[in-house]
Amino acid sequence: MLVATEKSHDPDFARSLVLLIHYDSEAAIGLMLNKPTAVRISEILPEVKAKSITIYAGGPIAIGVRCLLQSKTRPFFTVISGKTEILRVISSGAPPDSFRLYAGYTGWTARQLQSEVARGLWKVLLANRDTLWRRTEQLPV
Repeated sequence: MLVATEKSHDPDFARSLVLLIHYDSEAAIGLMLNKPTAVRISEILPEVKAKSITIYAGGPIAIGVRCLLQSKTRPFFTVISGKTEILRVISSGAPPDSFRLYAGYTGWTARQLQSEVARGLWKVLLANRDTLWRRTEQLPV
């Protein structure tokens, strides 16, 4: 997990807590955990009617919808990006606190993120179940 520090002056990432969902020698992709929006689910998934589900801003790259589904084993989550699978989770009757929906994502080249961490723009923490699934206003930023 990445926690934006006071050294970061990028308004897109102010007070952000980012879960890295992909990291390799080429790129890093993450989801901002603590940025709920006022966007209605019908705006991003028109097939879903009359559901009250909080949509989170996954990041400044406004492409796609992802679902973070709680897991009982490490790494404590599964990321779902396929629309059919996301709709299946929503319609399954899963408790609302067992998944979160994110519109967009964060992304860097691996070298770019390494540079930002070296400059002190991000603090790197190990993700744990409590941090991932707390209510967003309780997240440590």
